[in-house]
Amino acid sequence: MNQNEINKEIKKEIDSVIKDLEQKGIGSKTSLEEIERVGLGDFIELTLEKFGVTQERFKEWFNLKECDCTKRKKYLNNILSWVKNK
Repeated sequence: MNQNEINKEIKKEIDSVIKDLEQKGIGSKTSLEEIERVGLGDFIELTLEKFGVTQERFKEWFNLKECDCTKRKKYLNNILSWVKNK
């Protein structure tokens, strides 16, 4: 598989994640009154895992020994809460 095909597959997976978020009611115009708070890091991890995007897969895609995904998840949970429909 060449890089262009790989990029198309990644885009397809990312589009699926965005569609899933939209189906859950998360959009750019969702107001805080309409939603329940959730840790952003946890929310991102659960959504990505639903589509098979794991830390191991991310490391494989970008040829990394360590991705620091757990560190980013904790950071996002500590500084920012995210939302989902009630």
